[in-house]
Amino acid sequence: MLLALAALLIQPQLAAQMSFSAEKIALIQLQPANPVSSSDAAFSETSLPLAPVSTDMSVQPAAEFVSADLPNAPEPTPVNPAPATALLKPSKSMIVSVGELRAEERRNQRLWIGLAIASHSAATFDAWATRHAITTAGGQELNPMLRPFAGNASLYAAIQVGPALMDFVGKKMMYSRHSWMRRMWWVPQTASFASSLFCGAHNLGVHPPSN
Repeated sequence: MLLALAALLIQPQLAAQMSFSAEKIALIQLQPANPVSSSDAAFSETSLPLAPVSTDMSVQPAAEFVSADLPNAPEPTPVNPAPATALLKPSKSMIVSVGELRAEERRNQRLWIGLAIASHSAATFDAWATRHAITTAGGQELNPMLRPFAGNASLYAAIQVGPALMDFVGKKMMYSRHSWMRRMWWVPQTASFASSLFCGAHNLGVHPPSN
């Protein structure tokens, strides 16, 4: 009888101990192997982003900033180039035919011959007027180069040297490579003609001294 009462009293205590040990075992199994502290959990929560960042969102504001700050490039204005024919077209025709060159040369030759005849004729007139002034009015030749020939008829030949020299100069200028000389080739012969004519007219005005 006493043994039965002792067994009844001991059985609840064993059941309570067994139940307590079973709860502890369950808690140990549920606890993770590497517990994370509260500070580590907070750090992981703050460091990891909540949402994935898109690359398009990071590039798009920079492109908008550049396009907003920089001015728009000026649009090229179309330039209409002048036609090549307008640039190359001269005001006058630059093509000279062979016939025109020959006609101009013949004209210059005739003019040169005419000026040569005029200048030599004026020189002959000057020589005659000089001889007349010397023989009739007692005049003297003032040109030192012609003075040795003034006393005889050789003056007619000597006085032709000057016009002949001017003819040669005019011919050289006519075929010069300088354009201004080709245009002024007639000047030497004209000057010779004018000077001889003036000197001859001056000699005719010389009168003998009155007694």
